[in-house]
Amino acid sequence: MKAGPGQLPLRRWLLRSAGKNLDHFAQDKITGTLLIVPALFIVFVVMLIPLAYGLLLSVTDFQLGDAGLGNFVYLDNYIKALRDETFFQALKTTLIFTAGVLAAELTLGVLIAVLLMRIPLALGKVLRTVYTIPLLISPIIVGLTWRYMYDPLYGLVYQTLDTLHLDQHFGGLGSVQWALFCVMIADIWQTTPFILLVVTASLATIPLYLYEAARIDGAGEFRIFFIITLPMLRNALIVLTVIRGVDAFRVFDIIYALTNGGPANSTQSLSIYIFKRGFANYEMSYAMALSIITMFVLFALFMPVIRKTRTEGLF
Repeated sequence: MKAGPGQLPLRRWLLRSAGKNLDHFAQDKITGTLLIVPALFIVFVVMLIPLAYGLLLSVTDFQLGDAGLGNFVYLDNYIKALRDETFFQALKTTLIFTAGVLAAELTLGVLIAVLLMRIPLALGKVLRTVYTIPLLISPIIVGLTWRYMYDPLYGLVYQTLDTLHLDQHFGGLGSVQWALFCVMIADIWQTTPFILLVVTASLATIPLYLYEAARIDGAGEFRIFFIITLPMLRNALIVLTVIRGVDAFRVFDIIYALTNGGPANSTQSLSIYIFKRGFANYEMSYAMALSIITMFVLFALFMPVIRKTRTEGLF
């Protein structure tokens, strides 16, 4: 029969129990370490080694097609980037694009999700499925589709504007003033469904009694949206801001398909510019230095938000 506290001196029993707990803790710690080793190995191989190689390339004069790494130039590529006006223009374009699409997608995603929750359930499911279709299409295909829609002769956009007698004010993809806006519209059309799905899932977790209590107190739908719905969606919107913001900042494919950065570099994002310097001009080491700078810009923009979410237990 196993000895208990009544059969052994209290101190001996406590020491024996503590020893068993420590043994179990040590075994759990070893098991946890063994389980995490494969994941750490994958992170090391997939992320850290390429990052280290990229840092090495960024301090050399390596060009695409060279047999070796080339000569070490230390920080010359980074100094060159700080004097590169085209790089800063691409950074400005990327920031405008990111801020514009992020604000529009969050606003539209929340509004559509809230409206779909107010209509009959069956109709809401059908419309939600229809609205999700753009999310399933490759960005390259989306870019090519919208490129034909912006065609001045046969495009749906121009035909619609012609019907409204507004086509003379719209420059389309060939206009420096309108090209970035056209690209943003295409991206908003494709990515808003992602916001819609996440916000819809978050809306389903809001207790119904909060809305019932607010209506009993005489609050209208507009006031309910701002005092209940938006505050309850705060955590989801913060996470969406980080995920979608980082993704928008790295935009490449939809711009490549629509304008390839033109006209006159008006839609040239950082990713497009880095691609051109690396694979069109063969300046791989300079392109890598620009990539490293872009990574630090991303950290500076979104790390404060990520830290806040981590302290609140969102990540």
